[in-house]
Amino acid sequence: MPAPNIPDSEFAERRAKARKMAQDMGLEALIVWSRSGNSVEAYGDLYYLTNFVSLFPCVPDRRTWSSRGHGALILPVDGDPILVTDYLDDPEDRIKVKDVRAEPDLAAGVADVLKETGLVDRKLGMVGTMSFLVSALRRMEERAGRRLDLTDADHILDRLRVIKSPAEIAQMRWSAEVGKKWMDATMQAIVEGNTEGDAVGAGLAVLAANGGTQQDIAIASGPNAQHYMGSSGMPHWNVTRPLQKGDLVHVDQWGPVDGYYTDFARSTVVGGKPTDGQRELLDGNVTLIHHLVASIEPSRTTFGDLYRTGSKWLDDHGFANHTSTGDETNNFSKLFPCFGHALGLGIDGPWIVDDEETVIEPNMTLAIEALVSKPGVGASNFEENVLVTQTGAEILTAGCDTRRWA
Repeated sequence: MPAPNIPDSEFAERRAKARKMAQDMGLEALIVWSRSGNSVEAYGDLYYLTNFVSLFPCVPDRRTWSSRGHGALILPVDGDPILVTDYLDDPEDRIKVKDVRAEPDLAAGVADVLKETGLVDRKLGMVGTMSFLVSALRRMEERAGRRLDLTDADHILDRLRVIKSPAEIAQMRWSAEVGKKWMDATMQAIVEGNTEGDAVGAGLAVLAANGGTQQDIAIASGPNAQHYMGSSGMPHWNVTRPLQKGDLVHVDQWGPVDGYYTDFARSTVVGGKPTDGQRELLDGNVTLIHHLVASIEPSRTTFGDLYRTGSKWLDDHGFANHTSTGDETNNFSKLFPCFGHALGLGIDGPWIVDDEETVIEPNMTLAIEALVSKPGVGASNFEENVLVTQTGAEILTAGCDTRRWA
């Protein structure tokens, strides 16, 4: 079954909305910058407006090229969009912008477009500041012969991307379906004698065959189960230690399927028969996340409310968590005090953290998660992808077994 498509007209509508928001800020154009290459961390803004992602790896600048593995859209508030890419090979004719220019010296190519369109001395909004390089700015200004007037405009795409269209919701459903197959394959390979690497490999074969690619996989087991990842090197999974019966194992997998992300976690015990302590941890983790999902009141609950609901539940039930019980064995939770985030063309914001007062609205898609622990037992990781509806939240990953133990 092929993945659903975003209609061409929707890309034009997105650009029109972005133009209007830029114009309201007093800007003459947006520069929408993305990083992708052989990573999939920061392509979302450009992909959202053009259906394009660079495939060239991110490599250091040379005399003849700059900003490889990046791409940029120049979007005037009054004028046609121009896509500048370091690499162009489009056999499927997927790009939704007519004027596409391949420039290995990408930063210089962007400056050339700004000069050509009379924008080089105008007030410009920069989208994608997370991936915009200091070296790119220097190269652009050198080529332009002047300092550029750049204003942070990330919030424009943040606002547009957080509420999903019907076509995007269909895509998120598809991504969740592929994600469930991916997770099932990984979890089925968590058996005595296999390594974490064996389980990861079994899952990746299914993901690739269904049109997805991973950003990363966090798996930990047995003596390392209190950690988020079983290896602090590369890759993030152990390939030497065979899994043993009774090992606690948790898996968090995330990455795009035809651009849109699947991102959720499951835990189990090798052999399927947990100890009383493991069972309390595993069952409690599932109950916590489903409690958070059930607490969502669309157009009323904030992301911060959701965080506080989760923290209270952990305290009330005696679990170590991010800030309240101060578990010394789980440093990851201390460094990552949240219960998830928005989800779409990436691991998106807003995040479910204590100080985030953005209201949760219908047609948002979220990944709600927690890594919880008990001293002497280890940690469990559980996460669901949900669609916020008019009346509550629908769990998109509900078809993937939540309790893989007897």
